Order: sequence, then structure tokens, then C-alpha cells
Amino acid sequence: MEDERITELVPFLKEKGLRITPQRIQILSAMMETDGHPTAEDIQSKIPIISLATIYNNLKLFVKLGIVEELPYGNGVSRFELYKAPHYHVICENCGKIADLNFPDLKVVEAFASSVTGFKIHTHKMEVYGQCTKCLPS
Repeated sequence: MEDERITELVPFLKEKGLRITPQRIQILSAMMETDGHPTAEDIQSKIPIISLATIYNNLKLFVKLGIVEELPYGNGVSRFELYKAPHYHVICENCGKIADLNFPDLKVVEAFASSVTGFKIHTHKMEVYGQCTKCLPS
């Protein structure tokens, strides 16, 4: 599935005028291989031959293109995830771990917000905070 997803991204990157470099492919592959929401440092640990600056620069570029989402919450360190279906995040207040929370119909929240405020809603984000099972007191 990983190779399939990268194969799907290559034409998109080319369409945006980006060169398809081995480093970009390795960064995307490392993100797909990592469970959860990796930091740039997590990605570099999988591909130490690529500098941290190169990883950050490419991640920022991927964020700008909308294929990666930056998650700047938790313990002050940005985490990243490949864009997928809209979902919420649950964040541990102690260690910063982030888990995905799929809610059956996110459009209900947007429709409610629109009906209450009169705003035309384009998108929304929501985070839920607590303690993960590893951080709960025994």
C-alpha cells in the first residue's frame, strides 16, 4: 500500500512543478512506515543520511501543497501526518502522543456551526486533550 500511495503522489508533485528527488520519496516513505504522527526527528531516525534541515524544508513544502498536515500541538514539537480523510485528534497532555479520532459525520459539526452563526464554513479542526494509557497513574 505504501508504494501505491507514493505512486499516486508522484504525478501530483510533478504537476506542482516539483522534482521527484530520492530524498522526497524517502521522506514520504518514512512517514508512511511510521505509526502515529512523526516528528521531523522521527523521520530522520529512519533516514539518517538526510539532514534534518532537508527533512523540515520538504515537510513544510508538503504542508504548503496540502499533502501533509502539520500538527503543532502537544509538547511544543510539531508532528506531521500525510493528509487523509478529515478526522479529529486526541492529544496526551503529558507526553504529547497524538491519536486519530474518526467521528462518523464531521459535516454535522460544520452545519451546526453555520446554522448558529450564519458563517459559511469551509473546514474545522478539533482537538481533545487528556492522558494516554501510558501516562495514567497506576
